[in-house]
Amino acid sequence: MALIGMTSTAATATRQKPRRRSRAKARPARAYAVICAELRGLGGLVLEQALLDGTEAPLGSLCEWADRLARELGVEGVGQPEDYRGLLHAIVEMNKRAESRHAALEAAAPAGNGDVAAA
Repeated sequence: MALIGMTSTAATATRQKPRRRSRAKARPARAYAVICAELRGLGGLVLEQALLDGTEAPLGSLCEWADRLARELGVEGVGQPEDYRGLLHAIVEMNKRAESRHAALEAAAPAGNGDVAAA
């Protein structure tokens, strides 16, 4: 059904386009336990590769994955080890650094349990 005196392009031009919401929202930081679980999963995968052929050069994507987890944990990453055994040892050391950093942060944070007598 055509509108009198308006062309089809004029009729569509008068409609306002709905505003599109931005989908680019900042992600909240993941919980420490979630990141550690992912690190354990990565460690298991690297252990399997080290047992199959420990002298082979590790995949770059595994090193990038470990470095991304290190950034989330706030510790130094693994870099680019020579072989899977080196990557496995680097992941273990990274986990130790993350645990000590997390323990230090928890010790520095106030208890916050509402107990005034403890303060």
